[in-house]
Amino acid sequence: MPSPYLPHAIYSVAIISVSIHLVNQRKLITDERARIAAQTSILESISEQLRSDKPLSTSELDRLKQLARPMEHNPAVDGIPGEPIGWREIFLGKKKDEGMSIWEKRDVEKMNLDMKK
Repeated sequence: MPSPYLPHAIYSVAIISVSIHLVNQRKLITDERARIAAQTSILESISEQLRSDKPLSTSELDRLKQLARPMEHNPAVDGIPGEPIGWREIFLGKKKDEGMSIWEKRDVEKMNLDMKK
């Protein structure tokens, strides 16, 4: 016999899922607006420098142009390319890498060097 609270639990999960999605979308939109405002500011400073009588250094112009370019890959939106995510990872999380971490390996190497001395 199913629990009388099962529909409420399902509705709660659905509402929480939608609210998390909306918060994430709001954050992405805020980040996008900030990026566009920064690009606009950079492009306005380039136009002011080009209109002025001062000579503009090519290195500064290249740096500003590079800053004004749109981002080609946004990991927050696109995810990490080439890394598929399975349902098992979604529910259980990523498996911890087998073996030692980078810091543990460095400590072991350091101890081996100290032992040889």
